[in-house]
Amino acid sequence: MKIKNILLSALALSAGLFAVTSCVDDPDAFVQTDGKPVVHYIRYADKDIVIDQAYMKEVICLVGENLRSVNQLWFNDQKAILNTSYMTENTLIVTVPGEMPANQTDKMYLINKALDTLAIDFKVLPPAPLIKSMSNEWAAPGSVASIYGDYFLGNADQPVKVEFPNAEVTEYISVTKNEIRFRVPEGALEGKIKVSTASGIAASYFHYRDSRGLITDFDGAGNSGSTTGIVPQGWNIKATYSSEGGVSGNYVQLGPSTLDETGAWNEELKLPFWCGNWNGNPMGITWGAGVPVCNVIDMTNFANMAFKMEVFIPESNPWSSGSMQIIFTSAERCANDSWQNNTYIHTSASGGLDLCRALWTPWKDSGSYHTGGEWITLTIPISEFEYNADGTKGLVPLQSANDFASLIIWPWSGGVNGTECTPVFRYDNIRVVPMK
Repeated sequence: MKIKNILLSALALSAGLFAVTSCVDDPDAFVQTDGKPVVHYIRYADKDIVIDQAYMKEVICLVGENLRSVNQLWFNDQKAILNTSYMTENTLIVTVPGEMPANQTDKMYLINKALDTLAIDFKVLPPAPLIKSMSNEWAAPGSVASIYGDYFLGNADQPVKVEFPNAEVTEYISVTKNEIRFRVPEGALEGKIKVSTASGIAASYFHYRDSRGLITDFDGAGNSGSTTGIVPQGWNIKATYSSEGGVSGNYVQLGPSTLDETGAWNEELKLPFWCGNWNGNPMGITWGAGVPVCNVIDMTNFANMAFKMEVFIPESNPWSSGSMQIIFTSAERCANDSWQNNTYIHTSASGGLDLCRALWTPWKDSGSYHTGGEWITLTIPISEFEYNADGTKGLVPLQSANDFASLIIWPWSGGVNGTECTPVFRYDNIRVVPMK
């Protein structure tokens, strides 16, 4: 027992000496003070301009006395992170929290360790709005659509405003921080959409009614399969065409046709755009049947582009099996005058290649999917064309513009099991466009 007490005493003495040594070695170590803080004014951290408001995530500096006594700092009901490296007796540098307050008091609260609170008038402004996407980029004037993003926050003096080229929205259905639902104004033209708030103006990276990079819009198409743009071409195409209930002219429809629980191969649901026409030089075709996609669209900067199309899946024929596979490939791998088979679509015993593709499986979480009686815009960055047919990461990546000669859109496989269904798929305005 005596030996144990001596050992504990030695350890305590050693700890005490270490603490003393640490203080001596680091005389500037932060030590919280007692008492109450005093703030004379607040300024920007990087310039000597006095302020009484700041944007979220902006860095500011409090100037005063006894600021090392601050134990907590709140903006409205959002707690800021205090870094003691930026706290001195007379200055305190802090970043305004980036979350919207549930209760906006327009005050800053400094709390010391005794829980005394100093309230200061200070307004937190939201950042400029951020536009991420639109529910239907081809929504017709007079129809209802949504823009999604962040910081769609207005006030009585300056409410949120949405502008299209040549037209401004006058009817707003609802406005939240992340969604603006509105009626598309008459006279709206193709181009970028702008959202204005009290904090600034944002322009969409996407274009409303984007005609750039258009592979096909199916206008002029009939049951004969004739169409403007690149013509669907391949074996056993069961596509039909209509304009009833569409977004712009004609659209193509695949189905109704059955998919089993595995999303097994069903050629009635595929939409191929195979290049070539048995002329021995598919890349030499510049128009008409069999023209390579990359002969019509500049795919040089494909890494910064996205595949897009408008999609409608009716409630009467929902989708619950298989992934939508979207596959681009080169003329050498699939042109009609070359392999003339399907082996490039998936790995097979005959030596087919499993090419990187996009997989879209929106029914996976809910078990079933339809588009709610509306057309939607599907957007998939080309950088996400990285999967094999079974859902694993890809074997053969897209490497050059020539890998975009042919295209096939086909719901099957994907490595997920669902439930048997008889879906209908309608597509329009198939395109590849810049992401910025």
